[in-house]
Amino acid sequence: MIDSHTHIQLASYQDLENMAVSGIDKIVTCAVGSGASTIKTYADEISNLLNVYKKNAKENGIELFIAVGIHPANIPQDWKEGLSIIESYLGHENVVALGEVGINSDRKVEEEVFQEIVKIAKKYDKPIIAHTPFKNRVEIFKKESNIIEKINLNPDLVVIDHANMDIISMINEKGYHYGLTVKEGRLKPEDVFNSIEKFENGMLNSDVANLSPSDSLSVPKTVKFLKSKGVDKKIIENISEKNALKFLGKI
Repeated sequence: MIDSHTHIQLASYQDLENMAVSGIDKIVTCAVGSGASTIKTYADEISNLLNVYKKNAKENGIELFIAVGIHPANIPQDWKEGLSIIESYLGHENVVALGEVGINSDRKVEEEVFQEIVKIAKKYDKPIIAHTPFKNRVEIFKKESNIIEKINLNPDLVVIDHANMDIISMINEKGYHYGLTVKEGRLKPEDVFNSIEKFENGMLNSDVANLSPSDSLSVPKTVKFLKSKGVDKKIIENISEKNALKFLGKI
C-alpha cells in the first residue's frame, strides 16, 4: 500500500512502525513549513526529510518519497528567494513532486506563490500535489484550475488533494488526478465506499500530521473496510497503490 499524502515530519516514529506493520511500504510526505518565518524553515525541513525521516522510514521497511514546495498556510515573507531553493531539490532521487502547494484562503499572496510553483512544475515537467481547504473548495478549486490553465501545465501532472463530492466532477472534467484524504473533517471509509464508482481513480491518503486530528492507519483501515463490503479487488488495489504509482512514476 501507498499513503500518497502525509506530513510524516509531524508524526511519530511509532506511526511509521504501525504503518509498516499494517502493510504500507511507500509513503509520500509533503513539505508543510509549519510556522515558517523564513524560507530557511523549509530548507531545514526538507533536509531533515531527505536524511532523518528517510532513515527512520527505511528502518521500518518503508520507502519515503518527498514533495517539496511552499504550503499556502505557511508562506514566509522571503518566499520569492525560496523558489530557487525549491528548484534545487528537484533532481534528488527521492523528490517526486512539488507539494503541498495550492490555495487555502482568499489571500492574494497564496495565488502568487501557487502561480510560481506551477511555472516550476511546467519547467521541470514535475507533478504537483495541490491542496484544497476544508471550506470553499469549489471556489478554491476554480482559482487553482485557472492558474494551472494559464500556465498551460499538463493536467496529467496535477493531483487535486482532499477531494470530495463537491469538486470531484470538476476535477474529472479538467483531467486532473485526485487525492482521497481519510481523516476527521475530510472523508470517512464509508464515504469512499458510498461513492466508490466516482472515486476509483483516486489515491487514498491519511494527510497524517499533529496539527489536527488524523490517523496514520486510515489508508489500511479504509482498505479493510472496502474489502469487508465486497468492493472489487482491482479497485481497492488502484486507489491504495496503483493510481499513485502511475501518477508519481518514480516511486
